[in-house]
Amino acid sequence: MTQSPQDSHEFLFTNIGFLLGKTNQIKDRLLDQFLIEEDITAGQVKVLFRLYFQNNQRSSDISKSLNVDGGAMTRMLDRLEKKHLIQRIADPDDRRSVLIKLTDNGHIVTSRAIPLAQAAIDNLTECLTFEEKQNLLHGLSKIVASFLSEDCPSSLFKTNGEK
Repeated sequence: MTQSPQDSHEFLFTNIGFLLGKTNQIKDRLLDQFLIEEDITAGQVKVLFRLYFQNNQRSSDISKSLNVDGGAMTRMLDRLEKKHLIQRIADPDDRRSVLIKLTDNGHIVTSRAIPLAQAAIDNLTECLTFEEKQNLLHGLSKIVASFLSEDCPSSLFKTNGEK
């Protein structure tokens, strides 16, 4: 038995996975619009924020934390480097490794991007009441915390190529 278009629509809009994914797409589109004046994308600002708040990072650590494959991360870092927002430096603790750090210009652009990103999120959630925002924040925080706890099997966060 096949579902009617109406049944499919109702299923999708009552499915948490679909709604989370669609909300994430909408959020990234809004971020792109709000960040256009800084000439950076939603994907790029996530890398810049990671470096801004957690300092020098290895490319592999950034790609794992953002769930982006290594090749895509390398291309993104190349674009950010071309814009003079990041630089690659030798890791003093491991000469085989390279660290990614923000340039002075990268710090400036990222600090200007923070309120722009907040404005995009405010725009995304403006249809919610204060209480609904608090409930959403509580529920999502609870989900994230449960998967980042010590009890969570780390195998859930491994990428396709990892063992």
